[in-house]
Amino acid sequence: MFRNPDGSTLEAIHQISNLDAAGRPAENPYLKSNYFWHSDKAYLPVPALLTMLHAVELPPSGGDTQFADMIDAYAGLSDEIKRQISTLRAIHSLEYMRVSTDDRPLTAAERQAAPPVVHPLVRTHPETGEKSLFLGMYCSGIVGMDSAAGRALLDQLLAHATQDRFVYTHRWSPGDLVIWDNRCLLHRAVANYDMAANRRVLLRLVVKGTVAP
Repeated sequence: MFRNPDGSTLEAIHQISNLDAAGRPAENPYLKSNYFWHSDKAYLPVPALLTMLHAVELPPSGGDTQFADMIDAYAGLSDEIKRQISTLRAIHSLEYMRVSTDDRPLTAAERQAAPPVVHPLVRTHPETGEKSLFLGMYCSGIVGMDSAAGRALLDQLLAHATQDRFVYTHRWSPGDLVIWDNRCLLHRAVANYDMAANRRVLLRLVVKGTVAP
């Protein structure tokens, strides 16, 4: 079972929406980080395995979700870069994500409950044996690298991995159920609809995975 950064339990099936406390569509600042590339729960010692997202209410157009294939992205790297990153480990931090995306700052309790964790920059899929990049908005640096150099490398890899040739855009229809593997995909919502005027309600379930090999 996943918990929120403040320690409260995250319901197994929970709502992802742009609705305010009164159920009205709004520019919801809590959703800000959803518009950056990420793998769900990568800031935890044990990241997510898969996510299910079910469309309940949608805007007339837009509100898409994009997915980037990290296996193909890794395969598209030069042999020199593959060698360079083969043993590197990235620092994943919920606090870094909140600061860098201008999202709500962590409270002291949340900061204590979700300290930075370290995962391999290159993951090996436990079922297929394929290698993939493990990147996204939680990555704050590279273990053992100067902060500027580590940031530059992470930015370079993310720009490569999210090129159009590695990205699929899902245009939602009511009733859609999309299931994806967080171990080898990044995703993000697309802010291509009027959040203050149109409702977008989806139900989400996240399945806990294993420590990244």
